[in-house]
Amino acid sequence: MKKIILMSAFMLATVCALAQNQVRGVVSDKAEGTLLKGANVRLEAKGRNYGVQTSTEGIFTIDGVSMGTYTLTVSFVGFETFRQQVQVDGNLNLTVRMTEGSQGLEEVIITATRADERTPVSKTDINAEKIEAIYSGQDPSVVLEKLAPSIVSYSDAGADIGNYVQFRLRGIDQTRINTTLNGVPLNDMIDQGVFFSNFSDFGNSVESIQVQRGVGTSSNGVASYAGSINFESKRLNTEEPSGELQLLNGSFGTMRASGEISTGKLSNDLAFYSRFTRTTSDGYKENSGSDSYSFFLSGGYIGNKDILRVTAFMGKTENDQSYLPVLLSDINLNPRTNYNHPNDTDNFEQELVQVQYGRVLNSELNLNTTLYYGGSRGVFPFGLDNTTQLMFGLENDHFGLLSDIQYERGDLNLTAGLHTYTFQRDNFNYTSPNVTNPDYEDETEKNEFSFFTKASYDVGDFTVYGDLQLRSVQLEFLTDQVLSFGGNVPQGTFGQTRDWFFFNPKVGVSYRAGSNATVYASFGRTGREPTRTDILQGDGSSINEFNYTSVLDESVVQEEYVNNLEVGYQLTEERFSLAVNYFLMDFENEISLVGALAARSYVALRQNIRDSRRSGVEVQAELKPDAHWVFGLNATYMNTNVDQFDNGTEVFNDVNHIFALEILLTPSVTWNSRNGLSLNLNGRYAGESFMELSNDPEFELPSYFVLNAQANVRVSSVISLSLFVNNIFDELYFTDGAPVDLDFDGVVEGPGFRVQPPRNYYLMLKFNF
Repeated sequence: MKKIILMSAFMLATVCALAQNQVRGVVSDKAEGTLLKGANVRLEAKGRNYGVQTSTEGIFTIDGVSMGTYTLTVSFVGFETFRQQVQVDGNLNLTVRMTEGSQGLEEVIITATRADERTPVSKTDINAEKIEAIYSGQDPSVVLEKLAPSIVSYSDAGADIGNYVQFRLRGIDQTRINTTLNGVPLNDMIDQGVFFSNFSDFGNSVESIQVQRGVGTSSNGVASYAGSINFESKRLNTEEPSGELQLLNGSFGTMRASGEISTGKLSNDLAFYSRFTRTTSDGYKENSGSDSYSFFLSGGYIGNKDILRVTAFMGKTENDQSYLPVLLSDINLNPRTNYNHPNDTDNFEQELVQVQYGRVLNSELNLNTTLYYGGSRGVFPFGLDNTTQLMFGLENDHFGLLSDIQYERGDLNLTAGLHTYTFQRDNFNYTSPNVTNPDYEDETEKNEFSFFTKASYDVGDFTVYGDLQLRSVQLEFLTDQVLSFGGNVPQGTFGQTRDWFFFNPKVGVSYRAGSNATVYASFGRTGREPTRTDILQGDGSSINEFNYTSVLDESVVQEEYVNNLEVGYQLTEERFSLAVNYFLMDFENEISLVGALAARSYVALRQNIRDSRRSGVEVQAELKPDAHWVFGLNATYMNTNVDQFDNGTEVFNDVNHIFALEILLTPSVTWNSRNGLSLNLNGRYAGESFMELSNDPEFELPSYFVLNAQANVRVSSVISLSLFVNNIFDELYFTDGAPVDLDFDGVVEGPGFRVQPPRNYYLMLKFNF
């Protein structure tokens, strides 16, 4: 631990003294002479880059530039990108005149739900270059934990490629994290989680990611409660056509083949992109294999003022089940132990289609509208013996519309948007081999209408920000099947409707402390409805005699609220960048994990906790002392507190949240040669945390440190090769677990864990055309 802290401190302290120059300029519309506020300005050379935005007067200033030759790139929505080579050998003044065109139109679609550089929220922006530098086909959850603070992933199969991988942000699971692609929700609206397993190789079709921590800005879909993850798909408006083929082979019998074609923008203003991937893996744990394919397609028209884009992807996956936590005693005997039945293999497919239209109405006004459909279907088995299985099936249909209008004039930036959808779920259960007559069927329907408006206003070096979201949500349970629950509930059909209305305000202010630094503070409040599984007391498969009272009685599981304070500092210079933020999340009626599994569904149980909180400090830092070396660090220090937890037999006071890591460190170092060779070493240290809410020391996730290495070499202009060596020291470590009651007789045998990947290797061959 001391070595890790010393290494991290060294990375932050090693800043080289270099010659300091200032590059200053003004950006305007070439035709009308209008000064362009908010234009993106980048100054780049090998191993050195700066990024700023123009002020209300169209002026940009970049301090601390060392001597050399740079590429100046200026982009603005509705204008062609401006590029020019500049020589910096002292202070430099530039004039940039932009020509109207189609560049930047694709960005218009995602800006309504993203934060810009002066929005006072805690965020991490991840570009395609950073994703590609570490990507080998991993689940997006694994990519996120390497590139942003406070994220921890956990795999069912003990492998990062294939099967189910999920993540937590600030110790909060992904059912409370808003996840979108181009602003369109990826979450299951009823269960509120995201299952990237059905979209294998999703990361290969991503242009950028913005991770907002805390309530952030208003988003579409489920509440941005712990935070939000906003993915942007690959852009169509590129200058040249391209193609790519990736072949990967490695540990756990993993094989992946992926091909991509991009036309670039054609002479008729049309452009197309597509990728197909097939992935197979045996998994690390016994009987935890995965077989999947995915297809991603986007295409459309990109004019000078209009963009019409269709984005569609679909995937189909068969996963051997391996989700049950395993007793430590059995792990010590065989780390590959899997309690799930060998015959249990689920079969799911999922698709999403987006039709998006954006128009630049004039230099001040943009309009965007999206229609979308999402669907999924499949079965989830639980084996009883070699011939009999309980089969839990579902089919989802999700239809939605979202639209926003963006206005910018002078110091004022105003955005308003709406989102409405209907999400319909059919649940059905049957006992295999009798698959023609379901034992049980029900329907769940969720409808939502939400509206948001947000505004920012510049006053000198200050930006004042406000954001208001209104959400009206309705959830209906219905079954035509005659049920008998006993007691005073009559036999017959069952129906129940719940309604929620949420008023979610956010306010903040940022201060531009020099040309490269920003200080910000914000406060927001967000409410969130429970999931279907929460209401059904962990048994999301059916309404039955064990949970029907929870469906009828709204006081059993209620909505939750969080009050969130974020205060931060951001600095971006040529060779050094730093982002530090303090957060305080104060919860009311939090729907918290308690550390027990539902007997009938083996799902983690939750219950309302009246008062609880999380607070901490997050750090992102990157140092580039020269053109060869890059040192990076993501770090989190967090404290949590639950005032009181009642497990039904005993009351516990002042305990910590489940899976709440006090310390999380992700240091890295990269060396780049001049001839296409790069080497990377990255580590991850996580402190102890509890897996149940009474904080019994017996049920604790131990700390761990994992070290990974990567080597990339460009063999030619077409061929490149990457070697990934993960968990070099073969650490036995766990990022998730629960108390285990093997036969669900009410007696807990001990702590159980989900084993994460041991030492593993992947070799990837890439052809670029």
